[in-house]
Amino acid sequence: MTLGKRLKTHFTERLLPDAVFQIAPAYLSGIRVAKNDGSIKGGFVLPFRERPVSPSFDRPNVTDPAALEEAITQGKKNLHISSGSAALLIPEPAVRVFVLNVDSFPGSGKERDTFIRWRIGKQMPLIPEDARIDYAVTPGRGSRKVIVAMARQVVVWEYEALFEKAGLKPVLVTIPSLTLVNLVGRESSANGILLNLEDEALTLLALLDSGWALYRQKDVGAPGGTGPDDRAGNIVREVENTIRFLEDKDKTRIERLWLRCAAAAERPEVMGRLKERIVLPIQSVDYEAPEVWTEAQKDLLAPLVGQIL
Repeated sequence: MTLGKRLKTHFTERLLPDAVFQIAPAYLSGIRVAKNDGSIKGGFVLPFRERPVSPSFDRPNVTDPAALEEAITQGKKNLHISSGSAALLIPEPAVRVFVLNVDSFPGSGKERDTFIRWRIGKQMPLIPEDARIDYAVTPGRGSRKVIVAMARQVVVWEYEALFEKAGLKPVLVTIPSLTLVNLVGRESSANGILLNLEDEALTLLALLDSGWALYRQKDVGAPGGTGPDDRAGNIVREVENTIRFLEDKDKTRIERLWLRCAAAAERPEVMGRLKERIVLPIQSVDYEAPEVWTEAQKDLLAPLVGQIL
């Protein structure tokens, strides 16, 4: 299964696998899904002793297959599954995401694929031969928005192969920011920016009434830094720059921010620094979770839940 094979219908149709897994450099997480009603029947987070994954778009990602394989086996035990279908969330840096404004969009699938490659080629002239490209487009006619995800097949195969070896069938490969959209898209005001902070990467995805407006992925440094280039300071600057860009270029007024921090302990500081500098409503990505989950588990497992809601 290539990256996001169902991305074209992902925002209007939910894929309900037996389990959802997220592979991050520092941990493996997973949830089990009840096929009859889509409810969550279990979840886990397994921190890695040594990082077995080094996310990259154009280089191998899995640096320690044995460690990742061991974690997948343990994760299956935690979820009480031995086989079945699985959705995989891979690290954001392994994928390139583009948001395109188009005056018109071809009607047929083959024409659309050619058109998308042509538009991406304007921003990234050297598209890898094994690139797998999937997209979603806003409904309607005339001017529309298209969000495109692209990954190298060799990278996707790395992740899929380990889950297939463990007896699971990958039916979808996507990234956390695209699933988190499902947890904030129900807000009455759609003009906002979703911030997803994980590892050294900050992802910013702007959501407007007319569709997706902007996707940015930035390296903001490791947690725990101090001084003018500390992590929280880098995050605030990237958010300010993104708001100014949208207001200046698209004449778009951003009305709110949504924040998800993989590390719950980091959220208060980041939230506080954002509120000091940005006069907008800022709220954590939230959802209804099993009562036994702690706030830290909710933060870590949010992207997985977003895949099934």
